[in-house]
Amino acid sequence: MEEFAIHQDIPADQPGARVVAIAGSMSIQHGGDIKAALMKAMESADTLLLDLTQVTDIDLVGLQFICSAHLAAIAGNKRFSVRKSGNEVITAAAHGAGFDRHIGCHQDTAHTCIWAEGGE
Repeated sequence: MEEFAIHQDIPADQPGARVVAIAGSMSIQHGGDIKAALMKAMESADTLLLDLTQVTDIDLVGLQFICSAHLAAIAGNKRFSVRKSGNEVITAAAHGAGFDRHIGCHQDTAHTCIWAEGGE
């Protein structure tokens, strides 16, 4: 099993942005840590990039954290994106949980939903 870790960085060229990178299992077992990291990043940034390229396992709670962070960004007028770079673990879990969509939720007026066709 991969070791769980969360890293937060501020890109040198984007002081108002935060990158939150999660490695290992993005699951209920680590829910408190994931929530705290996402909330901290959201409070201190105008732009949040969630890097999931190193996630080795994800459950429904992990998928819901992604959606919750996206909705919090929309509500806070912030930019949100996800880097998953073809991570099949994320794709398979989202498909298995029924997250595939043709369009995003009604709050997603900018069409940035990662589960929708054409999403990141």
